[in-house]
Amino acid sequence: MGLGVAIAVGGSPDPDLANATLVEVTERMGETTTYRIRYDVDVSSGDFPLLTDSRIDAGSELAIIAPLAGTNNYLVKGPVTGQQIHFVHGSSGSYLEVRGADTSIKMDRESKAVIWADVTDSDAANTILSQNGYTADTDTTSASHPETKHALIQRDTDLQFVRRLARRNGFLLWITWDSDGNETANFKKPPTGGDTTSDLILNLDNNNLEWLDLSWDVERPSSIDAAQVDLNDKSDIDGSVSNSPLDPLGSDGLQDIAPDTHLLHLVAPVDDAGDLTSRGDGALTDAGWFIRANCETTVNALQSIVRAHTLVNVRGVGSRHSGTYFVSGVKHTIDTTAYRMEIELVRNGWGS
Repeated sequence: MGLGVAIAVGGSPDPDLANATLVEVTERMGETTTYRIRYDVDVSSGDFPLLTDSRIDAGSELAIIAPLAGTNNYLVKGPVTGQQIHFVHGSSGSYLEVRGADTSIKMDRESKAVIWADVTDSDAANTILSQNGYTADTDTTSASHPETKHALIQRDTDLQFVRRLARRNGFLLWITWDSDGNETANFKKPPTGGDTTSDLILNLDNNNLEWLDLSWDVERPSSIDAAQVDLNDKSDIDGSVSNSPLDPLGSDGLQDIAPDTHLLHLVAPVDDAGDLTSRGDGALTDAGWFIRANCETTVNALQSIVRAHTLVNVRGVGSRHSGTYFVSGVKHTIDTTAYRMEIELVRNGWGS
């Protein structure tokens, strides 16, 4: 098993499938995690049996597992969704790429028409995720949808609907796995208040990064003006938000750095201030990531595996930009030479 990862089919590791030449797993903030696995194709084998192998055929569920320090790290688990095949005439170089995604893709296969009455957004999300077989880890939302006013209407797939609920509350939807492959669906705010999982170090003696690119842009809304009229009693609904609901990952947040007015007027049909405020929170959460960075490292240099939706500590890039960052994406590329990670970072503040 030259790649140092295990590939399981139907829950059981398969040594033959581990003889791939390349494995790539891409995870990004709030998106479905995808994978591709490349195998050499023997052009002398007649009918190319690998192309019809049921283990990597449509619907087969694969898991890519990276062992490290005695722990099985599930990078992704989910169905095969397609293949790409490259043929080279009469010589080596032909290959097959198996492509797939995490199991949330199954939630995107059936459009539905459902009325959700007398529930909050998190109630609806928790029910849908549980019905799809997940252990649901959901933060509570404040918006209510009483049947006597405006019920919550679903006219799309479960995945599209839950993601829509996540966006309007400033939440993210993502899937995680424990060391046994058990799945949890997370419907939560970006976890900016937890512990960091790794130190990413540049320009110091114990550096583990090869490079880091960073940019910032403060021309984005930092407050929300939102008002609506209750259609039942004609009273005013005020959902204005003066600041992002997330604590800054640094000593100075966006409003400290750019105190001039950056105001967004938000209009949405709602029944209460909780719903309108949640939408303002969602808009400011997304706009608040005014610092973005990209870097690259290897598991050998870092001695850990970086995952999306976690926090890392960046060191060695100056007092303004060293500190805690939220991991918005990771592309894991594993071949016979190295396990590389291209990491995308965001931050909503600067300073230590």
